[in-house]
Amino acid sequence: MNQFANIHALEAWLDKYEINYQAWGSRNSKSLHNLWQELEAGEVQLKDDPPLRVVDVVQIIIRRGDLILVEAEQEFFNGQRRYRSQPPSEKIKPGEAVQEAARRCLQEELGVPPENITLDLQSHQQHQTSTNSFSYPGLPSQYNFHLLEAAVSGLPEEDFWRENLSGDNKIDPVKRHRWAWHPLDKIRFITSQ
Repeated sequence: MNQFANIHALEAWLDKYEINYQAWGSRNSKSLHNLWQELEAGEVQLKDDPPLRVVDVVQIIIRRGDLILVEAEQEFFNGQRRYRSQPPSEKIKPGEAVQEAARRCLQEELGVPPENITLDLQSHQQHQTSTNSFSYPGLPSQYNFHLLEAAVSGLPEEDFWRENLSGDNKIDPVKRHRWAWHPLDKIRFITSQ
């Protein structure tokens, strides 16, 4: 649940901690409005003293031989691009189980029907990291990661673009994703969304 009455209260909170949000929305960062929408959707929480953005994320490992499927690049609706080299990842919504978020990720980002997804629940691993988010520069972020392996049928063997099917460009500024098969040692499992 959003702890701020409106976006102006969020601005006041950021000002209190001297977090410069005026430059957000340029280069490869998301905007203040995007953060507000994430708060409204319950995808993130903000904590005080010190200021901290907390995000629960599922990452899905899909193997093809010695290669792993990664999101190589994102193209935003405003034309900006961000290079990632990360496995399929999705923020976990309030009350959503990790496996539900993983299936939603594969359906929305890769267009995979549920019958083509087999999650390996025994592979579930968790880790936590804190970093300065690329999406919201200057706002410290803590990521609680859940890693799951999945067998997914019907994916292309070559690099491919996929339109973002999350259905709401107000919350997610990404228009489309470029997916590629990369060697495991080239993958970043710790993200800063």
